[in-house]
Amino acid sequence: MNFTNADRDRSSSVFVFVVAAYALSIALSLVIGLTGGYQSRLIGLGYLSMVIPSAAVLITKWVTRDYVPSLVWNRFPLHYLPVALFLMPVVMHMAMLPAAAIAGRLHWQDWLTPQADGLYHTPETRGWGVLTATGLAARIATNALVGLAVVSSLALLEEVGWRAWLLPRLIDRMGARRAVAVSSVIWALWHTPYALSGIQHLDGVPAPLTAVIVPIGIAGSGLIIGWLWLRTESIWTVALAHGALNNWGQYAFKFVAGPGEFHDAMVLGAGGLALVAVGSLLLRRVRPEAAMERTV
Repeated sequence: MNFTNADRDRSSSVFVFVVAAYALSIALSLVIGLTGGYQSRLIGLGYLSMVIPSAAVLITKWVTRDYVPSLVWNRFPLHYLPVALFLMPVVMHMAMLPAAAIAGRLHWQDWLTPQADGLYHTPETRGWGVLTATGLAARIATNALVGLAVVSSLALLEEVGWRAWLLPRLIDRMGARRAVAVSSVIWALWHTPYALSGIQHLDGVPAPLTAVIVPIGIAGSGLIIGWLWLRTESIWTVALAHGALNNWGQYAFKFVAGPGEFHDAMVLGAGGLALVAVGSLLLRRVRPEAAMERTV
């Protein structure tokens, strides 16, 4: 196989991007890990992890003189919006809720049950006060929507790197199906330092086990988000899908009683495997040799 100078330049850019993204991931994780892990006073810096892929794009441009993609900001096919918002959260809950019930830990927090006065007495830490059923539903819905907006805004910066910059370059090199799979694995392993350092933390689950389980779900979600990018080439669609995954993927478990336990690893693993299964099925519908029909 003969490689052109353009092929070599593209491979060089991909290499620099991946190295930059991983180096920044490891650096941030060391800062958090060496100052107390998930209990570090600097744990808030963990949100910078979602900025790193965009920063890696800029570093790559500076090192290789490669171009930064000019995104089409008005591309937002609304018929994919329900898929972006609900597919991954529904898949995860369909797998994780039964797994939690089997493990014997599916017990909703007491404040979700009305007290003798017929009202819901929410914890002081939430600041919601005493609510009627309608008021409680409104609070939970508002919490879900605000969380989605905030997390999707951060996810936008991550998707600029992984889907808008890296994925098209891999597609040019190896075809759509393989490119989505490879980018999903790269993205998943990029999260490993975060799990080891405590930035991604599961109560009661050892960090090494978290570092094994979390990338499974990330890889599965990468297949689905990559498929969405192939179908839409919309940065808004993939950012919302990413935001829904992070904020709604385990939403029901925000209201389950008690601290996390070791078998939470099994529950999260069930959700991750479900994402891998659904993502693989979607990817099978993509032609192996398919390329992007439009440039970004």
